[in-house]
Amino acid sequence: MILISTLAYSQNSSESEIFRKIIEQEIQKGVIDIYILCEKSKTTFDQKVFKEETILNVPKNILKEIEINGAKGKNEMWDSEIIELRNISHHINENCLTKKDAEGIFKNTKKTQNLIAISKPIFDNNYENCIVSITYWKFAPKLYGNKYFLKKVYGVWTIIAKYDYSGN
Repeated sequence: MILISTLAYSQNSSESEIFRKIIEQEIQKGVIDIYILCEKSKTTFDQKVFKEETILNVPKNILKEIEINGAKGKNEMWDSEIIELRNISHHINENCLTKKDAEGIFKNTKKTQNLIAISKPIFDNNYENCIVSITYWKFAPKLYGNKYFLKKVYGVWTIIAKYDYSGN
């Protein structure tokens, strides 16, 4: 029982840390007035794409663990405590949005927006490496995004690589 609760805490804590790391990264890039989608979609992971688009030499067993754990994932919602980011920046809108809310903002304002969807992170078995997808909506229905590979370095989640750029 203790092992299960420790693993659950580790996952929730890691997800929260990764969420904050990605949001801080976006704020550093000068993105202001950010809206965050409540849904954390399932992340897909393709070892071949990862190897082709990064020059990283990640051990095969870690990539395999990430691939297997990603296949088990499902769409979820971000915990409201994680979304509480007003203490990080005043540029983040207070509440996360549903997809319907987001579409309403585009329809009502007819302006470019900064909506970010952060997927459910996929971890290796030791919670030391992860992949997370980011999708940006600037204006409906145009989407673009990428994936981040993060590694826990001296207890801090660090972005190691950005890859798999996509858009429509």
